[in-house]
Amino acid sequence: MVRRAHVALAVAFVSFGAVDGTWAARLPAIKARLHLDSGRLGIAIFCVSLAATAMLPLAGWLASKRGSRGPILLGLLVTAGGITAIAFAPSLALLAPSACVLGAGFGIVDVAANAHGVAVEQRLRRPVLSALHGAWSFGLLAGSGIAAAAAAASVGVRVHFPIVAAGVLVLAFVLVPRLLPSAEDAAVDTAHFALPRGALALPALLTFCSMFLESATMNWSAVFLSGPAGASAAVAAGGVVAFSIAMVIARLVGDRLAARWGVSGLARRGGALTCVGTALALATRTPVPALIGFALVGAGCAAIVPALFRVAASVPGVSSGAGIAAVATAGYTGGVINGPAIGFLARGIGLSGALSLLAVAGALIALLGPRLGSRA
Repeated sequence: MVRRAHVALAVAFVSFGAVDGTWAARLPAIKARLHLDSGRLGIAIFCVSLAATAMLPLAGWLASKRGSRGPILLGLLVTAGGITAIAFAPSLALLAPSACVLGAGFGIVDVAANAHGVAVEQRLRRPVLSALHGAWSFGLLAGSGIAAAAAAASVGVRVHFPIVAAGVLVLAFVLVPRLLPSAEDAAVDTAHFALPRGALALPALLTFCSMFLESATMNWSAVFLSGPAGASAAVAAGGVVAFSIAMVIARLVGDRLAARWGVSGLARRGGALTCVGTALALATRTPVPALIGFALVGAGCAAIVPALFRVAASVPGVSSGAGIAAVATAGYTGGVINGPAIGFLARGIGLSGALSLLAVAGALIALLGPRLGSRA
């Protein structure tokens, strides 16, 4: 039963990631169709992130009281509805609430799937969270790859998004019955809002920077490629593809790298790599180096968040649930602010200048990561 649930949960992560990849890779198409500038597009991105963060308390409560299997199904259903609504939104006024629906679905399924992952990990008695996050990255890769092909074939989002939503619905109803029964994981303490204090402050700051990097690159790489880098729609969507490939590889080996280098060594190397990738993309402003640069960013930040979650769960005197909740809150905050921060900064100094915030976040991870010491 546990192995079957593990496989089904991995598919749930893939499904969730595929919708995320679809949304991120087709942002240039949405921007062009609704005639949005970077600031207004940032509002839509902000709505997704804000709604996802706002759902943390409800999703955590549902998963802890009723089990995570039901919320996983609910989250996937809401996600499918949100991506479909976005396809038919005729203006920013309707795109914003549709983006909120998508974000709400993301928030529910993210918390519930991670809660289920903790339950599966406990029963298997071996770490699987990094690999499950790798499954999400694989879904991101699949979704963005299909999006790139759709863009190359001039398939509009009104056709593309409903097809993706239908696929997610089919998978949801097939895989959810194979997850652990609610009675077996209802006691798992899951994410909710919590303020990071004391020994949790540094892991929380690093999680904020890591998830800012991850969300910003995913949301803005295709927009950068289609704008300042002058790439075609298909190549622009390839920015998310390159980022996703690197994340898949890094997360599949993330547990081994964390064991070998420790979380401080992982943060130092990963942060430095994201700085190199950001510099390559922004300095050249041409498609191929930018694709390589965004791939390096993905490789650099992919394994850090699961490792930091493990650090937070092992802080002395703090329950694992409270520790994870504190760094998750900080991380989601980083995801929330990337849309308006980069979007509105781009209005003043251009998108290339605004994306230099990626290098700032990477530098903070590289410089502050070693202060974690031997914590793992």
